[in-house]
Amino acid sequence: MAEEYAFYMAAELKDQSRLRPNSLGTWGIVFLIIATVAPLGGAISALPLTFGLGTGGGTPLAFVVVGVVLIIFTFGYIAMSRHISSAGGFYVYIGNGLGMRAARAAGYIAFVSYNVFQIALWGVFGFFGNVFLRMTFNIEIPWIIWVFAGIALMGILGYFDIGVSAKVLGVAVVLEIAVIMAMNISILAQGGAEGINFQSFTLSEFTARTPAFGLMFALLLFIGFEATAIYSEEAREPRKTIPRAAIASVIVIASFYIITSWSVALAWGVSESGDIALADLGDFVVGAAAHYMGEWIVVIMMILFVISTFATNLGFHNAIARYQFALARDQWFPAVLAKVHPRHRSPFVASFVQTIIAAVVTLAFFIGGADPYEEMFVWLIALGGLGLIGLMALTSIAVVVFFIRTRLETGVWSTRIAPVIAAVALSAEVVMLVTNWDVQTNDGQGVVAHLPWLLVIAGVIGLIPKPTTRPDWLHASHTHDSEIDPSQAAAVGGETGGEPQ
Repeated sequence: MAEEYAFYMAAELKDQSRLRPNSLGTWGIVFLIIATVAPLGGAISALPLTFGLGTGGGTPLAFVVVGVVLIIFTFGYIAMSRHISSAGGFYVYIGNGLGMRAARAAGYIAFVSYNVFQIALWGVFGFFGNVFLRMTFNIEIPWIIWVFAGIALMGILGYFDIGVSAKVLGVAVVLEIAVIMAMNISILAQGGAEGINFQSFTLSEFTARTPAFGLMFALLLFIGFEATAIYSEEAREPRKTIPRAAIASVIVIASFYIITSWSVALAWGVSESGDIALADLGDFVVGAAAHYMGEWIVVIMMILFVISTFATNLGFHNAIARYQFALARDQWFPAVLAKVHPRHRSPFVASFVQTIIAAVVTLAFFIGGADPYEEMFVWLIALGGLGLIGLMALTSIAVVVFFIRTRLETGVWSTRIAPVIAAVALSAEVVMLVTNWDVQTNDGQGVVAHLPWLLVIAGVIGLIPKPTTRPDWLHASHTHDSEIDPSQAAAVGGETGGEPQ
């Protein structure tokens, strides 16, 4: 009787360390991912940079290239997802391919990258919140008030079942895509500035300015799509749902930016669009909408822009909370962060801690007198993008190693060729980001020049040997003795050995 009671208690405790299963279907995850990417927010705040500093009128072709690279990346990602289900996302994939220390390093880098990426977006939220107030009511408040209000609401939503966030984000996604697509249709219906043409998709237009920068900015606009795996524990039939959501997310995001960038290029004239964007980044997209739809659309776009930015922050908040939860459950973060709400099955402690981190760091920027857009946003978005693209490249390498070791799948395309192509392309992007750091941040001096070292430090801390139990997600043949707590050695037994540290 005592043994039976102990068995059921152990099962109950294990269940309490899990997130709520079957909370999300394919399109629920797609809404979460697209909201995290923030199509409207990216179109207004970052797309002009792709035109002005990058590929000009050839920007639509830049999105075609990036979309193809990311679809190639997802082949390996999907193949591995059929054998892995964990809220740890990237670091779980990297750990199963490259070892437990690599997993810890990747987990810490992801934690830093997602946090700074989200905090960067709070700067945009506060900045454009004030732009909306000035345009509509001719008043202005300290931008930190906007941010604290948004962070408080985000914390409340993060406390509940993930399904609540999915519903909120779903509405936001539909509205923001609708307003941009209405602009696109208006431009195309009126023939743009010079009539409908496909000059934007020619190699000559793509290479006329700085294609390396165009590809760099275009890829940053996809950041967030990779978070599909983070929701695998909460997905219905994750082995089917996660691959479908990953492919659907890339296709939807790529299609959105290809059509939008083509329409905006036509609106201003393909050859002149790059110079026009550079002359007035803030008015590039909104100005096109006003010209082809009327001034009334500007207020609507600004309202939805603020909503879009909040939605993407909520998406990143959910991703970060789950990373913290997964790292704590694997004993690499304080154990309290692995607590799951008994009713909502949400990582409510991790969510609360992430809310506090966002508030404290944002407050530090405000007290320091930093500009929320030109400094806080630009500096941190570059740092977060660098870390996450680097992890995507490392994940592609891990996919190849994983299937060479396990031989769980033999398809050459998804287990060898596609991941290698993705690893090379994404590694090249990392090199471009580092070598053009001053362009990315618009400030290569002082502390800003050394920000990438935060990612290096996080990775080094993760690589330091640490006795620990074998995580549930780690494939049996991938465990190394030095990474296992001596008290667990008997339980793991002959499954240890062979993993590089």
